[in-house]
Amino acid sequence: MNYTQFYKRLFGPIEKRIGPFDAKSIVPIFGFDAGGPLNFSTVGREKRRSFVTYVSSELAVRSDQKVGSLGPFELMTTCNSQRWCRSILTDIGQMTLDETFDHLHTMDIGSLSKKSSPIQGVVFEKFAAVTISGKRYGLLYCHVVTRDELDFALQNGSQALLSRLKDAGIYPNTDVHREISVVP
Repeated sequence: MNYTQFYKRLFGPIEKRIGPFDAKSIVPIFGFDAGGPLNFSTVGREKRRSFVTYVSSELAVRSDQKVGSLGPFELMTTCNSQRWCRSILTDIGQMTLDETFDHLHTMDIGSLSKKSSPIQGVVFEKFAAVTISGKRYGLLYCHVVTRDELDFALQNGSQALLSRLKDAGIYPNTDVHREISVVP
């Protein structure tokens, strides 16, 4: 497989909707298979944007990832903390080897966050699906939410919560310091 061509096709929808990728990726000294963080491609980091889009770039090509309706996928988020993003998305990436994640699923990340952190959950959203060599691949957007918002999504549906986040002007950005909830 030509990984450069593969990721150019898979990441095409990101470039169309968000913007061009930065020239340099974030590559850890110790790789994901050795217990280190995921590799990430970014949009906006080199321009020092307040919110940078981080996209994992090694999950979709794994044969051991559990897949749902999107097929093999990469994780992405738009966030204001590289350290937080790399940590949480790496943890979720590790979980994709054991659990299936899909469009509008939710996840409680309270055990992965500091107890004092207002951010306690994730809502997954299909960003795009792409067919490459006859096989479907996806990009799964991770929207990070407060405990109240996670509970709201569980009771009213993830789409209802995403609509509220859009109406409040928060979507699609993840502010890891956000304490204000969009639900009462």
